[in-house]
Amino acid sequence: MYGSWSSAQVHAELRNILSVREAGNRAFRSGDYALSTKKYGEANYDILWLKGLRYANVIPADDWSIVEAITEMQYTTQSNGAASFLKYDAFSEVDDDGNEVSRFRKALNCTLVADEGLRDHPTRWKPSQDAKRKLLYRRAQAYEGLEDYDRAWEAIQGAHHLSPERDEAICGLGMKIWKVREYGKEGAEAGFVPMEPDFFFKPYRKEAYDRLGRCRLCEA
Repeated sequence: MYGSWSSAQVHAELRNILSVREAGNRAFRSGDYALSTKKYGEANYDILWLKGLRYANVIPADDWSIVEAITEMQYTTQSNGAASFLKYDAFSEVDDDGNEVSRFRKALNCTLVADEGLRDHPTRWKPSQDAKRKLLYRRAQAYEGLEDYDRAWEAIQGAHHLSPERDEAICGLGMKIWKVREYGKEGAEAGFVPMEPDFFFKPYRKEAYDRLGRCRLCEA
């Protein structure tokens, strides 16, 4: 149906997908989360389509630069998509059964598909610690939004352990999740917590924030 693609054709398509992702990044930075979510969705659809072509032996299976590029693109674009859904308060969607799908569910799915790419194509390309920490932080936000506090706690611990020093965004979310797990929602909302759990005792890491005080973990 598609014929056979050369490596040059595949890399050209990857550049097109990258340009769509960059459009999503620009929209995200400008606060247009509806557009950023749309652009990340388009890029994610296209990268999964490319993976399908590889499984169908349409694109070169022995060019590992293609495999690595697809893996990186899937991981980064899905992680960015998760960040966008988490910010997109006005998101609204229903499934085939007419049930509402929350932005937290969509964000969670993005983080899971990002990890799928690493399992599907084990290559020399690996995400940086910063990229893995961002993904786990976003996964914790999604689980927290879905009120799955045990899985949220597991994800935020993973993000914390990837932080060489204290990260205020991670610790803030971790404290919020910990309070609900310890005291229930009503107890947590009452605001009484005797002390931080030992989990949070690490030095504050200024590098987690840009010069304007914005948390880099929240950025696409």
